[in-house]
Amino acid sequence: MNEKKEWNETNNYAAKILKGENRYYQEVTITKVTGVCPYGHKEGEKYRVTALNSDGLCGSLFKAIHTSIVTLHYGGYLLWEKSPDTFKGLCPETGKVQVEVKRFEQKKPTRLKTRPSFKDMTGRGFPTLDKYRVMVEVLDIAKMCYWGHKVGDRFEVDPFNVGEACGFLYGQFYHFISTLLAGATPAWATQEHSVTAVCPDPYDQLSFRLSLEER
Repeated sequence: MNEKKEWNETNNYAAKILKGENRYYQEVTITKVTGVCPYGHKEGEKYRVTALNSDGLCGSLFKAIHTSIVTLHYGGYLLWEKSPDTFKGLCPETGKVQVEVKRFEQKKPTRLKTRPSFKDMTGRGFPTLDKYRVMVEVLDIAKMCYWGHKVGDRFEVDPFNVGEACGFLYGQFYHFISTLLAGATPAWATQEHSVTAVCPDPYDQLSFRLSLEER
């Protein structure tokens, strides 16, 4: 009897978490592009994102606004914005791309997960990307990854492509992508041209390796 009660309590708690996790999504609208966006963003484009789902946004743009997306996604708001459900942001490349982000509540809380194809950035004026690529490998998961990562997953990322990564995972290794592409390695890394770390989710306890490779 006690086991059944504990099972019900555990499942009810998990259901509550999932309902809260999937309650909102955020719509990102590209409101202005100054000059040419190397990734190809155009004014008027719309993307449906969450704290985990990038929906094909440029990785650097997604990373730049991810902190504020997380705030909206979990029911918060930005103190300096007039509306509690919106915020405005800029891409880190001299603000070439401007966006407006608005929160929407889903009538039926469901996980939003889109995996856009990887956009090839070789031959677009970035010699480093023409010669090298950065790969992510999932080494271990202590429990379960809600996004769906599995041990042995291996995929490419760069400053423009989130790839198959969960938004939180991409944010965790984003700053090391350009470090490795520059030929540098963090002082604490145990292997040259490689970084090993963990996802910020303390439940999943996912560990990964980020490595630089020649094409």
